[in-house]
Amino acid sequence: MLYIPENTPVLPAEPPPVLEACPLVEPLVGHQIGGHAVPVQGPVEYEIANATHGGAHAWGDEPLDREAERWVLLAQFAGDADAKATWGDEVVLYWLIRPEDLAAHRFDQARLIVQG
Repeated sequence: MLYIPENTPVLPAEPPPVLEACPLVEPLVGHQIGGHAVPVQGPVEYEIANATHGGAHAWGDEPLDREAERWVLLAQFAGDADAKATWGDEVVLYWLIRPEDLAAHRFDQARLIVQG
């Protein structure tokens, strides 16, 4: 026999109309300038931070966390067959930059991460 604790909400057998009207949607990886990266494989900020520190820190180490927080998305470009701009199967290019370099227009300090 299945035990259901008291005060447990009982869901209807049929999904409510709002769930039918708003299906679950996966984030679309596309082109964007700024904002938050939509990673294909994992946080791109951590990939940059790890490269900056020479791969010396494990995921979750405080120095890696601090460095990852210092990077923001400059631009993200997904492959686009319509524009004849593809660089592999579901590959996305991410350029990240530190905010102080962006403010000073030091685009030579931007770094590229490729995921796919």
